[in-house]
Amino acid sequence: MKINPFVYGVIVLTVFLGIIFSAQGLGFWSTSGKVDSSGQAIQPSAADVNTIKGWMTLEQVSTTFNVPVSEILSVFDLPADTPASTALKDLESDTFDITALRTWLSER
Repeated sequence: MKINPFVYGVIVLTVFLGIIFSAQGLGFWSTSGKVDSSGQAIQPSAADVNTIKGWMTLEQVSTTFNVPVSEILSVFDLPADTPASTALKDLESDTFDITALRTWLSER
């Protein structure tokens, strides 16, 4: 018995994607990096500035490192009306990047 190559390809693709989507649906597979294996949201650690990620918000960094958002905005010459819910990656500019924020927080 010979299987049609088109049918074989569809079967392989269905099995491959079926495993991935099933694992995601059951909560065993996450590619966002925003939650850990138990489903808890990842937060920056006050003990390690390297836990700061680009998708984290100013508010998360402010709360964890006990620094007012207004101070972060003024140090890096960011607009004063920037919402605390802004992701760090959205603030990347000539005056601000995540590496500079990490350095500043570790020296503080």
